[in-house]
Amino acid sequence: MPTPCPGPCNNAWRRAEEVLAETGTEHHLTPAWGQPVQCDGCVAHARQRLVEIPELLAAAHLEALHATRSPSTATIHTRSSDAPAWPGQAARLLTETILDEMEELATDVLTLRGIWRDDHQPSRDGITEGRRISDCAHILDAHLDWMMQNHPAATELHDRGNANPGGQIRGWHAAATRFIKAHPQFDVRKLAPCPRCKGPYLAESRDLRLVDDRPYIECRDPDCQRILTSAEYDVYVKALAAVVAQAA
Repeated sequence: MPTPCPGPCNNAWRRAEEVLAETGTEHHLTPAWGQPVQCDGCVAHARQRLVEIPELLAAAHLEALHATRSPSTATIHTRSSDAPAWPGQAARLLTETILDEMEELATDVLTLRGIWRDDHQPSRDGITEGRRISDCAHILDAHLDWMMQNHPAATELHDRGNANPGGQIRGWHAAATRFIKAHPQFDVRKLAPCPRCKGPYLAESRDLRLVDDRPYIECRDPDCQRILTSAEYDVYVKALAAVVAQAA
């Protein structure tokens, strides 16, 4: 027999069922059924959120990298103080908390599926944080269908504190999204003209891409959209300076 999906798709139906049990008030809501545990919609939403999490964490990383002071409290409260002790601390706490939980879930899944053994797991020493986030997201995405239907916690409601994989992914995505909205990533304009269109549109990219922990330099002219790494931009500026010096 199919069972109602434990995801947020059935929140209204569950509330109506509670009212029915308490007061006898009938309702005409139909639950979304699991396939076999969680519905196709919740699986699709979990996959989309999982794809977006590395990009959201990269945006949070930029906030920490540029040490912009937080206008509000951290999204995930891991300290008793509301105010970050130093600029960028909130971003670091958010990223570290989500990454730790992602890696814990990935380890759990790979162990449950017999791919990793408890006594023999690969070391993460020397792997950059960005690579760890990307690798973890890929692992979870590869095993998402199994997680959503067969993980021991797959039947738990998507409530905060539960171990349902779909609920965990939803929580990480919501926390990162709230953080980015609370910590806007302002463009850092560059003075050199774009080497392609010559327009004054170069800025450090805030659309979530990093190379060697530095943001890309991107032309914001929609007809150009030239992209340079920070190192390439530095070389370009030196060349421009040399031309100006020769003409002086």
